[in-house]
Amino acid sequence: MSKLSFIVLVCLSLSIHLAVSQEYIRLDKSSYALHLSEYPKDTIRILEKGKPTKLKRGKYIVQNNQFMGPSNAFVSINEDGIVDGDFKIEKEGKRGVVLVRHGVMQKMDVKSAELLDFQYGITDTSSVQRDFRKGKITQEKIVFYNPRYGKKKVTKVFWNNYYTIENDFDHSRSNYRLDNKLFYKAKLSCGGQVVESKSYDTNGQLVKHTYKKNSVDYIDLFQDNNLVERSYRLNDMFYREYFRNALLVKKVVEKVNKGNMEVNVYNGEGKLIEKNADI
Repeated sequence: MSKLSFIVLVCLSLSIHLAVSQEYIRLDKSSYALHLSEYPKDTIRILEKGKPTKLKRGKYIVQNNQFMGPSNAFVSINEDGIVDGDFKIEKEGKRGVVLVRHGVMQKMDVKSAELLDFQYGITDTSSVQRDFRKGKITQEKIVFYNPRYGKKKVTKVFWNNYYTIENDFDHSRSNYRLDNKLFYKAKLSCGGQVVESKSYDTNGQLVKHTYKKNSVDYIDLFQDNNLVERSYRLNDMFYREYFRNALLVKKVVEKVNKGNMEVNVYNGEGKLIEKNADI
């Protein structure tokens, strides 16, 4: 064999080897699935018949995953047997890319002009379901299983400039800015109605508190975390109380009497200081 022929043969063998190495191995969709684990958090795994498995280094097509259900995910497995590097998912002409760093999901991007929603759920001792729209998370549901108390649910919904968390552990709802600063929280009845709430300003200071006490609904207003005004309705009369340094300084009582509004003003000691019978 001539030297030239030998070189050609070697190059041909290498090209065939490289071509084969670039091919994807399609995994049996009834046995294998792409799974996003809650622990370690957001780790991408390959399951074989429901159990984590380590595949040999190479490229694989996984035909079932928690992001889009039955679809083709094109993943690469490194020498450690974990998903490494970004991978794409294709389903019915739609295509998205999941960004992965050493097996851990970083974020999801849409590589299509079409609107594409991703979803995935986790079912272990607890369950997580997350929805993505154009790569941004829009809703997250977390269900914890407790054998004594049954299922407990936390739902997180994301908006343009804030997100809401509703929690049936303690029947509460909270609104947070996207920088995770709390600006509203409420206690809910079993029917989901607000029974108590607190609102906060951009500095995290309390500005409003609504609550019920002895069957009376109260609204408290605050400045610099100090109570300045309280309003409530009792026995067909409307009350407004004003405070300074936590002390009552004035109370205004409004009452409808024979079709007219009667307003009485009292000082902090309860003494009538102004009476207007026809307002």
